[in-house]
Amino acid sequence: MPSKAPSQSRLGLGLYSIPEAAHILGAPVQRVRRWISPEERLIHRALAPEERTVTFLELMELHFINMFRSEGVSLQTIRRAAVAASRKFHAEYPFAVRKFDTDGRTIFATLIRDAEDEEMVEDLKRGQYVFRQIMRPFFRRLEYRGTDEALRYWPLDIKGRVVLDPERQFGKPIDSETGIPTQTLYEAVKIGQEPSDVATWFGVPRKAVAAAIKFEQSLSV
Repeated sequence: MPSKAPSQSRLGLGLYSIPEAAHILGAPVQRVRRWISPEERLIHRALAPEERTVTFLELMELHFINMFRSEGVSLQTIRRAAVAASRKFHAEYPFAVRKFDTDGRTIFATLIRDAEDEEMVEDLKRGQYVFRQIMRPFFRRLEYRGTDEALRYWPLDIKGRVVLDPERQFGKPIDSETGIPTQTLYEAVKIGQEPSDVATWFGVPRKAVAAAIKFEQSLSV
């Protein structure tokens, strides 16, 4: 009989199919598949690539990559920053540790000093700008385990109701108070039901439904 240890070891990791991860990131599925492929060497993989799932920490790394790429930073620059940060922090998921919030600019500055190619220097400067201007709001939505890696992600706000917590519902977006998946609440509204009725049916506050609607609609923008 096959051992159950592998499935048990995934508890608390958070698990997302590639389409789910792409939906949360607002990125094309094929792009996410490419980013997690061994050939790209962009992120550490906790599970075998053929399983086609990513963990919570991998999803947070992909958030960083997606934002950098959306602002025109090359994959080569992102890869160099990830390697430098991984060495500095001794972390498998360097973009998902709290220290990156304060040391990220230093990492980019170091890479700029070390770069000999003028084009690469300009791209690294772009990465430094993106870190300073674009990434700050993202850090404010992350909750960390002490000074270590990301523990939870609050996509609307750190005080908001929607949370991705790998310890709950396998990391799927949920209402933090009740644990009801945001997609469940949103789908009920999408089929034509009034938010107040949906709140009554699921036994959640109306603001939980409002937050679920706001989050789910933000993914389709």
